[in-house]
Amino acid sequence: MKISRWVLPASLAGILLALAGCGGSGAPAYNQTPLITAIVPSNITAGSAGFTVFISGTGFISGPKGASFGYWNGSARSTNFDTTTGQLQMFVLASDVTNQGTAQITVINPAPGGGEAQLAQTFTIVAPQANGPAISSITPASAAVNATPPLITINGANFAAGDVASWNGQFRGATSTYKSQSQMTIQPAATDLAQEGIASIAVGNSGLVQMSPSVNFAVNGPNAPMPSVHSLAPASAAAGTADLQVLVKGSGFVPSSTAMWNAAPVATAYISSSAVIALIPASDLAAQGSGNIAVMNPAPGGGTSGTTAFTISAP
Repeated sequence: MKISRWVLPASLAGILLALAGCGGSGAPAYNQTPLITAIVPSNITAGSAGFTVFISGTGFISGPKGASFGYWNGSARSTNFDTTTGQLQMFVLASDVTNQGTAQITVINPAPGGGEAQLAQTFTIVAPQANGPAISSITPASAAVNATPPLITINGANFAAGDVASWNGQFRGATSTYKSQSQMTIQPAATDLAQEGIASIAVGNSGLVQMSPSVNFAVNGPNAPMPSVHSLAPASAAAGTADLQVLVKGSGFVPSSTAMWNAAPVATAYISSSAVIALIPASDLAAQGSGNIAVMNPAPGGGTSGTTAFTISAP
């Protein structure tokens, strides 16, 4: 499919690009319009924990000049670009999949050029099966990045012979074993632990759409440092600006860092140990005033940086 430069509609015209400190001269190159070709998983059972959707496609960007963000039903979600696979990893909140239904997943690139993916993808949230499989706990529930993959015991109820475990929405029949109605095991692959993040585990019959609600398995990096914020670009915007990408420069950032706006998390894209992009929603920029931006690193280690002021001027 040919990808052409897309003219932003008014609703997206305020998605700005942080250019300060990027170097170079002359007019910047136009960003491509992203194209989504596949999402994995494409469904999950209502009541699952937060999980990662892996988005394949073309035209994705990630750098100090801007990042591709995944959107769930029109709301941005934290999204990281995997340089090895070329995929976007979008984290979906548990609150997004509380109830049965469908959601639209799309990707938006910032200006200049950029815009929304031409083909949104439909994600399905299926109802739990009556008396279907349910996971109560997993042991262990985490491992260090690049560790020898542990044998994970899955405890729960209503498991049946023929059930298999899934890892990030992919059936792992060859490496999962039914033990009893209340126990199964799964052995992740070494590649599953090659990158820090959150994996999802579920149990069900590979011939059915419905699985158990998923639970999380954490792949932990080294103890995260305490982050520090040095500057913002831009550091101000006019009231009424649409969703705005802000380049947050500092130190001690990790792939699981989260930008905070007035102590509340906002969609974040990790760029490097010294840069993340915070996507400030239009609702936070509606009125003149100010906001405070910080960065939080999760445990082990981690913590929350000091705040840096962002100014919202009169329109």
